Amino acid sequence: MPDTVSPEANKPPASGMNVRRLVLIASAVLIGLIVVLFVLALVLTLITGGDFAGTIRVIRDLVIIFLALEGILIVLGIAVLALQVAKLVNLLQNDVKPILENTQETVKTAQTTVTFMSENLTDPVIRASGFLSGLSVMTTNLFGIRRALRHTDGRREIEA
Repeated sequence: MPDTVSPEANKPPASGMNVRRLVLIASAVLIGLIVVLFVLALVLTLITGGDFAGTIRVIRDLVIIFLALEGILIVLGIAVLALQVAKLVNLLQNDVKPILENTQETVKTAQTTVTFMSENLTDPVIRASGFLSGLSVMTTNLFGIRRALRHTDGRREIEA
C-alpha cells in the first residue's frame, strides 16, 4: 500500500476554524447590538421630543444594578475557583505525591533486581555457554583432524 496523504490530513484542525468562526460571530453581534442601541436611542429621542434625560437616568440605573449583580457573580466565581485550586493542591499533596514516591521506589527495586540477576545469573550462564560452545568446536575440530590423518594414512598404505 503506497504512502499517500489523505485530503483530511491537509485540512486545518476543526477547533481552529470553530474559534475563528465564533470570534467573527461574536464581533458581528456586538457591532449589531451597538447599532440597534443607537437607533433605539435616536427613535426614543424623536418620540419624547428631546426629553430623553429621564429615560437615560432609568437606563443608567438599571445598567449600574446589572453591573453590581455581575460583580457579585464574578466574586462568587473567583471564590469557587480558589476553593477548587485548594482542593487540587490538597489532592496533589495527599494522593499523587505518595503514589509517585511508591512508583519511584518500585522502579529502584526493579533496577536493583535486574542488576543483581545480570551479575549473578545471566553473565555466568553466558560465560559457561560460551566456554562449552568453544570446547565443542575445539573437540569437533580435533576429531576432524584425526579422521583426516587416518584417511591420509590409509591412502599411503594402499599406495605402497
